[in-house]
Amino acid sequence: MYARLSLRGAQYAGAFLAINLIVTGCSTLSGESKVAKTTKGSVHLKDIADWSFEASHPAMIDQMTIRTVVKGVVIEDATKPLSNMPASGSKPMRVFSDEDAEFLAPLLAQGLSEAKPEQIVGFKVFSSAGSGAEPTAGTLYVHKGSLYLTIASAQANKRQRFSFPTAARIEKAPSFVAMGKGAMTLVIDYQAIAKASAPGSVVATEAPKDSVSSVPSTQVAETLPSRDDETLLDPSGASAHTRTDADALQLSTDELLNRKLDELRAAREANKLKDSEIATLKKEATLVKKELRQRTDEIKALKASKASAPSASKKKTAEAHRTR
Repeated sequence: MYARLSLRGAQYAGAFLAINLIVTGCSTLSGESKVAKTTKGSVHLKDIADWSFEASHPAMIDQMTIRTVVKGVVIEDATKPLSNMPASGSKPMRVFSDEDAEFLAPLLAQGLSEAKPEQIVGFKVFSSAGSGAEPTAGTLYVHKGSLYLTIASAQANKRQRFSFPTAARIEKAPSFVAMGKGAMTLVIDYQAIAKASAPGSVVATEAPKDSVSSVPSTQVAETLPSRDDETLLDPSGASAHTRTDADALQLSTDELLNRKLDELRAAREANKLKDSEIATLKKEATLVKKELRQRTDEIKALKASKASAPSASKKKTAEAHRTR
């Protein structure tokens, strides 16, 4: 009887554990946990089964830096060199719009702050909710002071790069991000981005303008970039206004350098004159000393001759008198 009760209790315990696993453990089995999900997109944490992987999580990165990173991802024709623009005059296109960046920045920052060392942050975003377009998917994680951002490429003839070339490099995406064959990862120095994005700093970027071909003309005027935006969108990193300021600064620097050179030449001429005057004075002092020595010798000779003259006269007087 006791054996039957024990067997029945074990069956009940097994059933209870199975139900508990089904009800509460589905997300654990899938290896994902949601951070947020809306009609605009979703952000989730994904477990990595690769034992060699260990991210620097949790990571605290401010939303402004994340927003700058998201806005900095661009795509361009893969057949064109990185340093040249297409002959048609078209510019690289941003992968994420301002609206996408505003949606992703706080959620990605939250995901990185909640992620474990064995997790990465995955995301999907629809550029136009309800339009039927495919979402842009990607992953993000932090490792040794760098952000590793991988985005699934929807077009084979396009390549991705970052608008801050000095703060990023590109490498082949690891297999665990699962972004498709040939996916590339942007390795971004987010600390440099944070410094450049700080108030009062000047950042020269290559972020292109969004396409406005399908936007009404009344909205085009509102979305045209200002002078500051044009500076950020200039691939050379500087606008004509900036170049003018640089030329003026260079001109003033040249003038200051020429002035200093003139002052140096004048000082050298003055030193030469002083050196010649000193040499002349030395010669005159030598002549004066020589003349003084000659006069001193003459005076000594004169004194000696005067001292010998009286003794000679006394001897002659004594010889003149005879004794009787």
